[in-house]
Amino acid sequence: MLVREIKNEDLESCAALYSRVFSGAPWSEKWSKEKAHERISHFFNSKGFVGLLSENKNITGFVLGNTEPFVDGSWFYLREMCVDANYQGQGVGSTLLNELKEKLVIRAIRNIYLATEREIPAASFYEKNGFSQENKMVFYYKKL
Repeated sequence: MLVREIKNEDLESCAALYSRVFSGAPWSEKWSKEKAHERISHFFNSKGFVGLLSENKNITGFVLGNTEPFVDGSWFYLREMCVDANYQGQGVGSTLLNELKEKLVIRAIRNIYLATEREIPAASFYEKNGFSQENKMVFYYKKL
């Protein structure tokens, strides 16, 4: 498995994978390739973008987000992580996170934060990979 930085020419393939994965269980969201491409391109074209993908002939997964300035240096906001359903549970996600951590440490970024649903397998995946819930912070949401 090869892990490398995401390039502009990878966005179509990443969007196709994203729409397949997040349209399936447990998310069951109705992602078209076009909407997925719009979302991934938004982050790709944003200041501070960092993104990695894994491939084994085809893209098997990716992780992406943005660095953000903070009072004690830059933090990384992990916006999306996606692993092909056929490769989940085989170490692809953990490998991507480990490679991401190495890239961020080189850039003197010491904090990663993210938001995910509590009741889906992703929550336990992040905990297994060293993330913990922050007791002093909370994620708020309001539907308009």
